Amino acid sequence: MKKLLLSLSFLLLTSALFAQKNGSITGILADSANHKTTLNYATVSVYKAGDSVLTTYKLSDDKGVFKINGLQTGIKYRLVITAWQYAIYRKEVQLTAENPLVNLGSLYLSTKANDLNEVNIVAERPPVIVRKDTIEFNAESFKTLPSAVVEDLLKKLPGVAIASDGSIQVNGKTVSKILVDGKEFFGGDQQIATKNLPANIIDKIQVMDDKEAKRADPDLLAVNTPQVINLKLKKAIKQGAFGKLYGGGGLPNGRFEAGGIMNFFRDTTQVSILGYGNNVNKPGFSISDIMRIGGMQRTGVNSMMVNSDGGYALNGLSFGGAASGIQKSAGAGANFNTLTKKGAKLNLKYFFGLSNQENITLTDSRQSLGTGDLLSSTNQNQLNKTYSHNISGRGDFKIDSLTQLIITPSVTINSTRNNGLLLTQTRDINNVQLNNGYNESRTVGDNTDYQLSANLWKDLRKSKGSLNMTLNLTKKNNLIDYYNNSISNFYNPNSSLVLDQLRDNNIRNQGVNLNVNFNKTITKKLSLTIATNANYLDNENALATFYKDPSNQAYDIAVPTLSQTVNQEGYKTNNRASLRWKATKNLTIQPGIVFNTINLENSFTSYPSFRQNFTFFAPSANIRFKDFSIDYTPSFREPDVSYIQPVANNTNPLYVQNGNPNLVPTKTHQVYLNLYKYDVQHSLNYNAYGNASFDNDAVIMARTISASGLQTATPINVDGIIRLNAGLNFSKDIKKDKRQFTLGTGFYTNFTRNLVQVNAITSYAKILSITPRVNGKINLNDVFELSTSYNFGINSSRYDDTYFTNINYFTHMSESELIVRLPKKLVWETTYRINYNTQTVAGFNNKIQIWNAALTYLFMKNDRAQLKFSVNDILNTNTRRYVSITENSIRDSRYNNLGRYALLTFTYNIQNFGGKVGGKDTFFRF
Repeated sequence: MKKLLLSLSFLLLTSALFAQKNGSITGILADSANHKTTLNYATVSVYKAGDSVLTTYKLSDDKGVFKINGLQTGIKYRLVITAWQYAIYRKEVQLTAENPLVNLGSLYLSTKANDLNEVNIVAERPPVIVRKDTIEFNAESFKTLPSAVVEDLLKKLPGVAIASDGSIQVNGKTVSKILVDGKEFFGGDQQIATKNLPANIIDKIQVMDDKEAKRADPDLLAVNTPQVINLKLKKAIKQGAFGKLYGGGGLPNGRFEAGGIMNFFRDTTQVSILGYGNNVNKPGFSISDIMRIGGMQRTGVNSMMVNSDGGYALNGLSFGGAASGIQKSAGAGANFNTLTKKGAKLNLKYFFGLSNQENITLTDSRQSLGTGDLLSSTNQNQLNKTYSHNISGRGDFKIDSLTQLIITPSVTINSTRNNGLLLTQTRDINNVQLNNGYNESRTVGDNTDYQLSANLWKDLRKSKGSLNMTLNLTKKNNLIDYYNNSISNFYNPNSSLVLDQLRDNNIRNQGVNLNVNFNKTITKKLSLTIATNANYLDNENALATFYKDPSNQAYDIAVPTLSQTVNQEGYKTNNRASLRWKATKNLTIQPGIVFNTINLENSFTSYPSFRQNFTFFAPSANIRFKDFSIDYTPSFREPDVSYIQPVANNTNPLYVQNGNPNLVPTKTHQVYLNLYKYDVQHSLNYNAYGNASFDNDAVIMARTISASGLQTATPINVDGIIRLNAGLNFSKDIKKDKRQFTLGTGFYTNFTRNLVQVNAITSYAKILSITPRVNGKINLNDVFELSTSYNFGINSSRYDDTYFTNINYFTHMSESELIVRLPKKLVWETTYRINYNTQTVAGFNNKIQIWNAALTYLFMKNDRAQLKFSVNDILNTNTRRYVSITENSIRDSRYNNLGRYALLTFTYNIQNFGGKVGGKDTFFRF
């Protein structure tokens, strides 16, 4: 009864509070001289009478109309209306219970007589001012936590959305640059400013179109024009240092993490250093930290890999973090960036990383066959050690006002030392064992990658076009020694195969790539684009196989049938030409042609040489109308050199893969559709996309399965491969007072029509997945934050031939995060993720729950110090599971994980802007 009374009291109180906020003020803003001229995107700021604290604000729409809801009755408000080139308009309004809805009708603003004589009243600075080409936010109107950085401030601004990777959009347009007092900060790396500059040193945030992007593409539509954010500081910053240090330990098994990342800058020179180490499957720093403070953004990233749990590698260099297994990782590096007196930007960086990982993978698969299902189980134990070094530089030279030259050299060295044990068992539908295998392996690999890139960009005078040329020189050496000792037993009929061999595989690639893109404006509505991509290839794949000699225990018995060297040398070109016609303000039509050539000579040690001489000619097209675009692009690619090598890969004697030198290039036709729209007035973002690709002469693996379960695969060319995917996304932001709400929904779907060939039975496999989702987030004054998402997956595979059995399963995945900052200086946070799968390949528990929680204590000035106690995987799930459909098989894989552990971590954030570096201000007084 007591709980019921409390609940009713709470409901009555809530109703009373909301009842007090049912007032509204509406009106129309117009020019006092010409009443038909409405004032669009003017700022209407609302204050309580006699109070200088901003209550709320609203922008007038494109018809000059404004409406402010959620105001209290019985309160007198003061309106301060600000519009560009107009004098400030002030008016007091009384809302009463009898008259809660006030319509002010038309309000007329007069133009400014003289800007120089204007007197600014600081207490009434509008939160937003919209000028002709600039939106300006007053930073003091948007309250943040004491420890907040610029990114936290930007999240408060209307129309601003920040993705998980730190990228920013304003009113649906991508932000291309962040300037500080009109200048580039840390070599133009935008997240250096957003992630590190304190919010309390910002005076104004200005948003404007990227003029350089519009110069590069004069026909760029307004909806596609990137934005530039300029941060106006309260006081200029000339030097300083920022970063963080952290360290922690926990139980069981001596869990630990430690690291530090620092930036020092003085005028136009910046130096970054970092180091980290841990055994808790985490990257030492977030990917945005490495890009920003670590300096990878300033030098450039050519390749990126991100796993499902946040681990990543950049330019082939791992920074730690594993979605499965148990990993120890460490790394260190430094980055130097400077701007010379002649305007050249110079950058040099070095990074080193190492990881030591233990993976245990249990996999069950079921193949549907007309003769009965084939069941396979594997247990794989893998110990992997990787060492990586990357050194690179970048020189950005402004030759003149129209010409820019960028030179980027880099060297990457990787070493791998892996040991593995694979246990395999294959059974028929009656659970009768067909074969089993024991396979012990060891890999010694060394990879060196040299690259030199030079890019020349030249704009034609009077914005008549541009010339962009890029030359890339590459040399890669990948040297792999693969030892494997296996025993395979077959039971239909009974036989055994013992194998102890070394596969010495040395792959060397050299190449020269020239990419030229020329754009010429012919008339105001017509422009010409000509592009060519020319490649010279010189590739070698040398494979030598040796059996172990029992007499001397050396791998020196050559096996000619399993040894072969392939040399591939020649040229490839991809040539494109198109005419872009700007039919109307919103419609652009761009037809074109594509002409590709392949001229390659393939020579072998003991196989006849052959040439690959192919040409490919096809039309292309691009159509853009307002926010909608459709693009058709054909392509042409030759088979990988490893596929044409006429040597079997027998490292797994139960699954042997052959080569096929008769493969021909694959022809692909692709169609892309995209619709993107951002509704400024309603803060509504929605987009729809879809793409389709059609392959002829695609490469698939034709397999044969013997009565003993031995599988042999051979790559072949087939026609009629179709891949379709599409998606639809909606998101709505509500930012009011100190409350923020985000709602989102959508779906994505994938469909593949592939060919499956098993035991000479060929069938189309139609694999479909549909995944609708919903998500939401609530932020109440940075005290209470709740975010949640739910995905429902529908997965099926259909086969034309009854030799294969149709497959169906469903997935449910939900993830939630709760953060509570109460009482002051304490942060409670928890995440909960559940993954449920209806498929039961091997009767494994289909419901996996992962629950993490942490408590953080903040102390010292601006909360720069943090002490965090966290518990990972409270329910001790200790595994990860993935189910997938491939060809006629469904695979269920489980991976080991760290399981439950507790960690106590101390973090110290360093932010020193504008003070002396060194001298009396020592490092620990920052």
